Amino acid sequence: MKRILIIIIVALSLKATAQKPNVFVNANIKGIKFGDWVYYRTLGGEMKDSVKTVQNGFRFKLNIPAGEGNIYLLQIGKGYQDNNTSLVYLDKGTVNIKGKGPGFKDAKLSGTSSVKDWNTYNDFTQKDPRVNDADSFYKKANELYSKHDSLGLKALEPKLNYLDSVKTELSKQWVNEHLNSPISAFVLSFVLKYKLKMEETEAIMNKISASAKNNIPAKKVLHSIEVDKLTGMGRTAMDFTQTDTLGKPVSLKDFRGKYVLVDFWASWCVPCRGENPNVVKAFASYKSKNFTVLGVSLDNPGKKDAWLKAIHDDGLTWTHVSDLKGWSNAVAKQYDINSIPSNLLIDPEGKIVAKDLHGEELEKKLSELLGSN
Repeated sequence: MKRILIIIIVALSLKATAQKPNVFVNANIKGIKFGDWVYYRTLGGEMKDSVKTVQNGFRFKLNIPAGEGNIYLLQIGKGYQDNNTSLVYLDKGTVNIKGKGPGFKDAKLSGTSSVKDWNTYNDFTQKDPRVNDADSFYKKANELYSKHDSLGLKALEPKLNYLDSVKTELSKQWVNEHLNSPISAFVLSFVLKYKLKMEETEAIMNKISASAKNNIPAKKVLHSIEVDKLTGMGRTAMDFTQTDTLGKPVSLKDFRGKYVLVDFWASWCVPCRGENPNVVKAFASYKSKNFTVLGVSLDNPGKKDAWLKAIHDDGLTWTHVSDLKGWSNAVAKQYDINSIPSNLLIDPEGKIVAKDLHGEELEKKLSELLGSN
């Protein structure tokens, strides 16, 4: 009995040690009201936690296990407003945030070597003369997007594409010059995610040091590389099973013998809802020619009614599945889907023949494979 008690005490002691805070964030920002909420979570992840502000600042601490360092989004209050969000890489150590306000405007971060690298990366990519006017253009683009001004956005497109190309060039240069920094893994996983061919991403990852790859962003990049090799053109699509709107299991293999567009979307996704009419048109035109659609929804827990309403409102008369886990949807993770709308076109033999076909591209590819109407 004594031996059992000793084992239990040791186990509890080890558990307590493992959960002991090893990350400390101290913010001193003028103008923050006492008692407001500050939320913090991993970028692209679920809400991690929250803390109330003290006068002119806030503090929180947490435990981040070895190998789980990541970029966190800090947010003052609910909703996205000017200067109420900030990104910071958190791993073992203390991070200090100091600013004059309002919010995170011009706030300075200091502390760990990773935070210093984060500052260096931002300075390098934001202070280049070629991107001096980037903020004003991005702000204008967001305003036009919120107004659904497609003509205005079209006019800004050349400048936005130029700014994007410069940011890509600078980011790639910074990563290649900082192969010992965990920030490089984040830049590859987020900033350069869709800018480089996977072969180039893999080549850079192979050069990054082992210690700089011991974090969540690096694991995401390595997962993307692995999935890309499994889902390249001509590869047999990985099978999956999820339940439909009635709770009945549906598998991808059930569609063998047909061309099937696996369409990743969600009721809350504005671009997805904008793309749905194109998918509806394609389905109506080619459903009699051995073509169908399988919708995979990234709707969130407890939002089945919103999912069903969107299917009805948008006239999506094909098979739909979901596990209602949002971005944690098992199929989306299996296929490394990090943005929606996204899709895969699979031939009757189960092989992937195209990816991310939208608008006229979808119509053109189906016409090529199945003949024009």
